[in-house]
Amino acid sequence: RSIVREQLGLVYPGEKASDLETLTNSVYNHLSLTVAEVFCGNTTDLLDTVMVTPGWHHVDEALSRGKGAIVATGHIGNFELGGACLARRYPLLDVVKMQRNAPFDRHIQSMRQKLGIETVPMQHSGPKVLKHLRSGGLVSLLLDQDAGNQGMETSFLGRQASTWPGVARFSIRTGCPVIPMALIRQADGCHELKISSPLVPDGISDEREDVRGFLEAISTAVETFIWENPEQWFWVHRRWKSQMGEV
Repeated sequence: RSIVREQLGLVYPGEKASDLETLTNSVYNHLSLTVAEVFCGNTTDLLDTVMVTPGWHHVDEALSRGKGAIVATGHIGNFELGGACLARRYPLLDVVKMQRNAPFDRHIQSMRQKLGIETVPMQHSGPKVLKHLRSGGLVSLLLDQDAGNQGMETSFLGRQASTWPGVARFSIRTGCPVIPMALIRQADGCHELKISSPLVPDGISDEREDVRGFLEAISTAVETFIWENPEQWFWVHRRWKSQMGEV
């Protein structure tokens, strides 16, 4: 909880302490609902309530280029349900970070596989991601975690952060579009899959500054979902620990 409060204070420096406390409570309320949905809910019933805005045409048009497409998202809303929603309609490869708790990691990977989500560990993802894109599939990448010395510096929620560059590099290398999206919880308990216009790497080189600029544009598109729904982001991650000298 102290991490959540600290990071909220960094992003909203002018807010009253009472308002930050209210937002902190909302963060944990959303997190508890998400945990209940993921591990105790009926996924089929939950998926039947999802509204897709503005529709699937952004994804269909991106895939029509014949190079696959990358879904750029973050730990916002019910991101596990978002993957299930995509896998219902498209061949989906989810690049994941392995959990330190091995039994829990096996459990959640099994859950994803039953929903039709293929996964690959982040540290060994390159060949499988390229193969999946070349076959015309969707690859899901989350880019809102601190990347340490392996990342590129971008602005995130108004502060400099280390961001994983894979989403930009894969897109530039293959020519595939990047589609920012997020599954957001609505006031009535249903969910809305918000799909933004694809970002295409046409004319962007693989030079470091060009990659960083494209990564910044992708990150900015994803953070829009967080600005609009701050209580639904995973504030428990130490997003800025590299810049704060933490290990």
